[in-house]
Amino acid sequence: MPILSLSRPLPQHQLLLRLFWMRCIATLAQALLVAGAYLGMELSLPLTPLCAVLMLMLAFNGLTWWRMRLVYPVREPELFFQLFVDISGLSALLYFTGGATNPFVSFYLPALAVGAAILAPRYAFVLALYSFACYSGLTYLYQPLHIHDHDQAMAYHLAGMWVNFLVSAALITWFVTRMSATVRARDAQLAQAREQQLQDERIVALGTQAASAAHEMSTPLATVAVIAGELRIEAGRNGALTMYRDDLAIVEEQIAACKIALDRMGMDLQVQGGHADSATPVRLTDWLRHFVDTWRLRHPAISIRLSLPAEAVPVSNQQLIGQILSTLLDNAAQAVNEGGKIDMALSMQRNEAMIRVVDDGSGIAPNLLKRLGYEPVRSNTGGKGIGLMLAFATARQFDAKLTLASDGRRGVCATLTVPL
Repeated sequence: MPILSLSRPLPQHQLLLRLFWMRCIATLAQALLVAGAYLGMELSLPLTPLCAVLMLMLAFNGLTWWRMRLVYPVREPELFFQLFVDISGLSALLYFTGGATNPFVSFYLPALAVGAAILAPRYAFVLALYSFACYSGLTYLYQPLHIHDHDQAMAYHLAGMWVNFLVSAALITWFVTRMSATVRARDAQLAQAREQQLQDERIVALGTQAASAAHEMSTPLATVAVIAGELRIEAGRNGALTMYRDDLAIVEEQIAACKIALDRMGMDLQVQGGHADSATPVRLTDWLRHFVDTWRLRHPAISIRLSLPAEAVPVSNQQLIGQILSTLLDNAAQAVNEGGKIDMALSMQRNEAMIRVVDDGSGIAPNLLKRLGYEPVRSNTGGKGIGLMLAFATARQFDAKLTLASDGRRGVCATLTVPL
């Protein structure tokens, strides 16, 4: 059978767990009361049926414990059946111990309170009717307790009512408070899910705009490439244009870089759409070394120092990691300008790889730092924070974690934690 292996159990499983522990407490209390009445008060009780009922309740609780380990969701009828069994077991115990004259007859109330809190009105109403029928039947059908001393019987009755109130109040308070905590945790998860959904919708909208912009840029970019090529050829024949030959060569290089970026965007869309095979595992250290060498070609004026450990581990999400690191390094390059320095280091911790990108720029203000990655933020370098939004969304795709740290005065440290 599959085992429930969720980091956060479902609320229905938590409710079933509460019922399990409440039945444990109630069964233990009932067993102690039976033992106290038989040994301490020396009452004549039918121990065989009472012990049989208690053993059946314990066996049912064992089945409940086994049920909680299954991944199948807990439905409302199942919770109703759990409380139905509790009321039936209590009714059987009361039948052999005085029926409605037993001071512990109000043990029905904790089960009804729990049912009203966790069940739909129709189930709670049926449970209340069943409890009422059992209580009514116990006023006529029961095995009486023979206590000949009326004063002693009254004292026992008052003591039993006191214990009954104590246990009932404790059970109701414990269950309701725990259930309220579960409801609050569920509401927090729902709020977080709604916020995550809004962010994902914004990311999808940005991706749609990027795809549309890439499609619209392809034609004019090709036109500019043709014109730049013709001008370079003309510069070789016309002496008046010779002085612009180097500039035209740079223009062609930049156009080629734009074409490569557009082609890479198309490949990324195919991979995300399922038209390409998943990336095969590669050695992370070798891949990072090649990635940094490629990035240096686009930013030759920026000095980047790469620190790699001797340990080589495989990673299979290099394409997504490359998208995130490109954004982090580009932002760092804008922050340090020409002549600046960037440090990039890889470290291993348990089953995770931590990639740090540190620059010596002007830093990020604290009020902007907590907004980056979650909403567009205009920076001093002209950026709008959209790249970081995409980087955070990409990290969530393969359970990675991206964090930014800065004291607001000097430098930014971006840490990408990748599960291995």
